[in-house]
Amino acid sequence: MKNLKLANHDSMVLSEPNGNLCIIHTPLVAWIVDYPEHLLVACVSLKNSPISVATAKHFGNPIPHPPIYACASCDPCDIISFHKVCLAMHLNGIVVPFWMNWGDTCPSHFLTPKELHQWHKFYFDHCLQWVINIIGGKELDHHLTLLQPRIGTCSWPNRISTLKQCTSREHHELEKVLPVVTAGALPDDVLCMIWVITKFIFLTQKVYHCDETLHMLTEALWEFHHYKQSVISAGCHQGKNGLLQHFQIPKLKLAQHIVWSTHAMGATYQWSSNITERCHITHVKTPYCLSNCCDFHGQCCCFLNQQEKQSYADANALPGVNMGC
Repeated sequence: MKNLKLANHDSMVLSEPNGNLCIIHTPLVAWIVDYPEHLLVACVSLKNSPISVATAKHFGNPIPHPPIYACASCDPCDIISFHKVCLAMHLNGIVVPFWMNWGDTCPSHFLTPKELHQWHKFYFDHCLQWVINIIGGKELDHHLTLLQPRIGTCSWPNRISTLKQCTSREHHELEKVLPVVTAGALPDDVLCMIWVITKFIFLTQKVYHCDETLHMLTEALWEFHHYKQSVISAGCHQGKNGLLQHFQIPKLKLAQHIVWSTHAMGATYQWSSNITERCHITHVKTPYCLSNCCDFHGQCCCFLNQQEKQSYADANALPGVNMGC
């Protein structure tokens, strides 16, 4: 990180593919990770917000909390005093984070929303489970199997109530059909809650945002908080030890950061990890399955090198195309 910090402060010269030289700076713009890594990067302890002053007891509060800007000032060599300050400030004890002295960066800015591990996983881990707890997994599976199969859309011939993990496409397809297939089987308030959180998720994925769409996002989130008590009243908000009477869900609090982040950093679609997740399949899992599981790194590099040469050869074989070497 040292060279990136120096380039951000002093700039550096890099060449473009066409040969032009450019003077660039390298600020820390975005760090795309999930919630546990958010806490590590922000140096915050468990059950706290990495981007605001909210704690676990505030996660179900519909009122947004201000971003984290303050820092603790204490001698880490004084263990007792340092430990007390960390507990009071909800810090994990890291003295020198990697982003320190990287310009004017702040975790509340560069920890951007991540669609897969924030709203899609929230929908799958909580909203879907609330539906299953009310109408039953077999009944939901039956409703989904009755949908007419269509080319280009995901069908659900197998049970979804027992799935532990879904692809990004399956998350999208489930969010499209769940409010429809559960209409009439859920209490009205619970159905309204499912509908507004689905609307919120699809609004967050817009390529362009204006004041009107951001206002719609805020209103949808407020409507969700208005109807969320119906989930507890229906007895479907359950944990490992039985019925829960709170909404201490970190992803729910991070949803309030989306509008603020959009104002500061632009639309959230640009912070997607879908490409890197896909590259993990094509560049890691597939070569590993073709290897003998010994000296994997060398075999993986050799495989990717051969794939690149083959793509160049195939492109040069086409008439009128010359990729060069």
